[in-house]
Amino acid sequence: MKNVAFISGTSKGIGESIAKLLLSENYIVYGFSRSNTINNENFTFVKTDFSDAKKIEHFDFPKIEEVDKILLINNAATIGEIIPLGKRNNTRICEEINLNLISPTILCNQLIKQYPNTEKLIINISSGAAKNAIPSWSTYCITKSGLDMLSLSLKEENHKKLSIFSVSPGVVDTDIQLEIRNSDENSFPLHQKFVNYFINNELLSPKSVSLKIYKIIENSDNFSSTIVSLRDF
Repeated sequence: MKNVAFISGTSKGIGESIAKLLLSENYIVYGFSRSNTINNENFTFVKTDFSDAKKIEHFDFPKIEEVDKILLINNAATIGEIIPLGKRNNTRICEEINLNLISPTILCNQLIKQYPNTEKLIINISSGAAKNAIPSWSTYCITKSGLDMLSLSLKEENHKKLSIFSVSPGVVDTDIQLEIRNSDENSFPLHQKFVNYFINNELLSPKSVSLKIYKIIENSDNFSSTIVSLRDF
């Protein structure tokens, strides 16, 4: 059986971890990111900046023959500038929305278009911020909420041979958490709460999150809800 995975944001964090896990499970993996740390004969690095609208507008997946199942994991994301609207940079707003929401939408569109007769599974990496408004995280909240609705909409469209989930991993020990802890506490009123996650060793490891995501991949037929929180595992 030939399984192929397309993963955005494989240079670090959850994306890197799930790519390595899938490689160990004999997947052929394509990683889309700005840099690369993975060296494996079954891994293909595609240097891409999904925050650049010109680069994502004409995106195409590679042609793949004789594949049994295709997996797309939309993982690449940025927390963005952690400051209130009214103080934001407009160019940065565009880049953040391009990366977090527009590019995953285009990747979903292209996957369905290019592989209509192949079994497909899409996992969009969402966040608790999709359901909870957090001050100074405006673009992050709206884009993660958009990912949830994108997933629900695709489910309602009932595409041939397509399963889709929007997965909230919880609070994970990634560079995003480091950016949050390094943010200006005067601009982010919940700053200490996230510092405490780190101090109290409450952050999940990317590896543990990847193992839970893999359970969804391997048992997708057992999940009835499109919106999945890994906190429920």
